[in-house]
Amino acid sequence: MLDFLVIYLILWWLVFFVMLPFGVERDQDVSFGNDPGAPKKSLVKKKAIISSFVTLILTLVAIVIKHEIF
Repeated sequence: MLDFLVIYLILWWLVFFVMLPFGVERDQDVSFGNDPGAPKKSLVKKKAIISSFVTLILTLVAIVIKHEIF
């Protein structure tokens, strides 16, 4: 069971970092000292929740493949 926890954690970080660039909008009104590439809204919480569900599905697929349930 520990191996699936490791698979889940590795996949979660992978999916999370893949999702980070999606939906990013740059702020057009950049003040002095701010990075012009910084997003208006980071949406990190939403992306973390979505990546958790996607990773859960991928981990379940890995469990099915490893144990040959079908």
